[in-house]
Amino acid sequence: MKNISLNFFGEKVTINMPTTLASLRKEISDKFLFNPSDAAEVIISYVKDLGKKIIQTEQDFSNFIKNKIGKIDLDIDQNSRLYQENFNSLKKETEENKKNLEACLKENEELKKKKEEMLLEETKKINELEMKIQKLMKRKKKIEKKMKIEQKTIEKKQKENSKKIQILRKKLNLDTPNPEKKTSPTKKKLLKKGNIPMQVKIIQSKPREVHPFVSCDGCKMNPIVGKRFKCINKPNVDFCERCFMNKKKTQGLKFEHYDTEKVIKEIISETSSNSNKEGKVIHRMTSCEGCGMCPIVGERYKCTICPNFDYCGDCKQLFGNIHGHAMVEMKSNYN
Repeated sequence: MKNISLNFFGEKVTINMPTTLASLRKEISDKFLFNPSDAAEVIISYVKDLGKKIIQTEQDFSNFIKNKIGKIDLDIDQNSRLYQENFNSLKKETEENKKNLEACLKENEELKKKKEEMLLEETKKINELEMKIQKLMKRKKKIEKKMKIEQKTIEKKQKENSKKIQILRKKLNLDTPNPEKKTSPTKKKLLKKGNIPMQVKIIQSKPREVHPFVSCDGCKMNPIVGKRFKCINKPNVDFCERCFMNKKKTQGLKFEHYDTEKVIKEIISETSSNSNKEGKVIHRMTSCEGCGMCPIVGERYKCTICPNFDYCGDCKQLFGNIHGHAMVEMKSNYN
């Protein structure tokens, strides 16, 4: 045999067959990095006929060579210095590992409890937010229903107002004349002949005021045509220009000239205006999803994702983060 295998607690090394026991121990010292004194304490053995043989002397080693067994097992005596040092170090390492394991387990339990507490808190917050969202959604549905009803009523009122405005504009001659229209031949003839009554001449030179839905308390003219004088002392008392000049009828009463055309123009400008007296923008046909303001006056923020979703300035600050979508400020009512 040229080679033998050394087995030291599962670590196997192959060496050339030594000639003596001393040379074998030197190989053990070199291969496993033992001191020579430690190598002398190593127990050398081999298995033969299912029995364990220990090599202690040169004679034992020569018998091993004769048997031609290629495996040697190495062990350490428990009373040796090498065993005691390794055992103590292993014992200390084991105790330290045990302490570290206990600390890790304790820390893991604390982290587990902390995680459970955090999950409970987050779950509670999520449930609260879901309840708020449900309430807001219910409120939104109610507001949408209310908006539809209000929109219908507003549209109806707008149609009625537009009809009234057209009627009033016609009565007040506010409509611009059509330049394409030509005077009828009958009018031309009347102008040439000079047979136009006095009233027609006055209307053609300057249109007279018409005060619809107002009657004169003197001569009962309805509506009053021309100047209208409203009584300051008594309510709902109006006179035409002719009755106002009659001193018997106006005795003891104070009157002021009432310009109906000017008042109607102011009403039309106010209804068509897009801002209030304070200069704040009025967003008509738009309501706030938070507080229900309808129409929104002042700042208005529109959601970039949800259709027909708006907030006023105050609700944007309160509910903007809860809504979660980006919102854009709308400067005009027609955006």
